[in-house]
Amino acid sequence: MNLPRYEDYEGNFLDAMTTRFGFTGKNSLIFEKRFLEDNRELTHEALAAKFAEKLNKGTENGEAYRIFRQQLSAICKKLEAAGCPPPSKGVDRWKNAKCWLREEVFPQWAKEQGLVALHPWEQLLKLATPTDKMGPKLFGMLDMGSPYEECLPLGSNIVFEVKLETPGYLLLLEKGTTGRFWCLCPSVYAPQPSLPVGVAVLPQRASGKKSFKITGSIGLEQLVAVIGKEKPSLDWLPEGSGKTLQLEERHLNELLKYLECSGDWKVLYREYTVTA
Repeated sequence: MNLPRYEDYEGNFLDAMTTRFGFTGKNSLIFEKRFLEDNRELTHEALAAKFAEKLNKGTENGEAYRIFRQQLSAICKKLEAAGCPPPSKGVDRWKNAKCWLREEVFPQWAKEQGLVALHPWEQLLKLATPTDKMGPKLFGMLDMGSPYEECLPLGSNIVFEVKLETPGYLLLLEKGTTGRFWCLCPSVYAPQPSLPVGVAVLPQRASGKKSFKITGSIGLEQLVAVIGKEKPSLDWLPEGSGKTLQLEERHLNELLKYLECSGDWKVLYREYTVTA
């Protein structure tokens, strides 16, 4: 997730949090001024003195500093009730809440506002259609009529099937549970990406390999198949030998640009879970 700079949106963010947590009147003032980055080094007393007129309004004793501390405590209590973890020993309560807002809440808010640039893999998923025409199967349990596995134990040996309704070039990509991206076809496991109609099984016989082994960690694995009539003009496409290509953002961005310029491609998606 490519976040915008907090400093560029701090004012809008704090205004939004004022509304979200229902801070009004003096609480609104105290929240926005205390949590503003420019005021980080100012003491409570200095801030209370700076806004004493507004804090004292409607009171008889005019104790701006007491009002500031008392209401800030109530603000922190409300943020903690909303999910802010309690501060570590020796950490100021308000500084702990400020850190939580910036590190945990701001990224969520930025995404809600459409300020977060999607990773190219997420952009690719937006182009893809969920399908039941591809997926994993346990090695040795291959049955052309059986459904694909939804859950597979870590350490399993598996094969992938892709059902092609027309002859074409297959580009099969995977996002593993570790968050890394791989090109499975073409690769050392699939040296022949131009395929006829029917069920393509990976690893291909020509690779000399029998299966893939599920490594990494438990979690969600994602598959994207890009199927077209011809080999895409991508300089990074493997030749089917050597190590399996680990995809970087630039590879995915180049693929996205290619797909935008060429409409003669089908993009399919499937996911499955790796269990303990």
